[in-house]
Amino acid sequence: MLPLALAYFREVALNGSIRRAAEHLSIAPSAISRQIGNLETTLQTTLFDRRAGRLKLTAAGELVLAYSERSSADFETMRESLQQITGLQAGQVKVGSVEGMVTYFLSRYLASFNKRYPGVNVAVSVVGSRAVLELLRDGELDLALAFGLPARNPFRVHARLDQPLCVIVAVGHPLASRRSISFKALADQRVALPDHTFQIRSLIDGIALKTKTPLHRTIETNTLEMAKGVVRNSELLTFLPRYAALREIANGELCAVPLQERDLAQTSISLITMPSRQPSPAARKLLETFKAGMTRYGATAGRG
Repeated sequence: MLPLALAYFREVALNGSIRRAAEHLSIAPSAISRQIGNLETTLQTTLFDRRAGRLKLTAAGELVLAYSERSSADFETMRESLQQITGLQAGQVKVGSVEGMVTYFLSRYLASFNKRYPGVNVAVSVVGSRAVLELLRDGELDLALAFGLPARNPFRVHARLDQPLCVIVAVGHPLASRRSISFKALADQRVALPDHTFQIRSLIDGIALKTKTPLHRTIETNTLEMAKGVVRNSELLTFLPRYAALREIANGELCAVPLQERDLAQTSISLITMPSRQPSPAARKLLETFKAGMTRYGATAGRG
């Protein structure tokens, strides 16, 4: 942990101005100016070139910034080592996930992890497919559950759950008894679709285009829970992998009918991290929990 004056200096250097640093830290700019002045007095050197109303690091400032970066990294290394010694009695893990994994998978395995490691705080962000990748790449997450990774990507894949897209209908729907169905046979069906914040929507639109099948879109939503709820209470249908509706299928509320165009409809959820960043002990334990869970989850979700 950096001394206060050094921490304020580092924040100003990274943000490029005292005002932006003050906004980021939620403190008064005068408090930052005072601490930097004290630091310059203590070190007997000027850290910023303040000419023309701009803040630019001097050579001495560059040296002090490099020292603060090393000190901050050393502190994090020490903190992680202490977590290992104390048997994960403390720590924080930041997890990002697409919505389809929340209800059945994340809720179950996070509860299990919390019971085993009650001192570890887990912060979960549920966001769209593209946003979860950006957050992980920008260092805002320790690990993520992402839908449909591009062929070329910078991530390390620890586990993957593969399943084809299915037609999701209520148990009383005329299609509920079908073992499979062609996408083209759905041309006259009324559908509820996830909006374009979901990568799964791009997959659905792509199949519709390739099979020349226009969809009768009745409802569009930015939440899968809404799409499933509407389908459960009507004769509309939607498209999801089986794992995204597993709770409702297990409860006898919804049915999943696989599409016959399996080559076009294959989906996957990947458990990923950034290879350039070493996971903390708590993050590694949560990765192990999720990896084991995805193996069991895949077997459960694959049963008809």
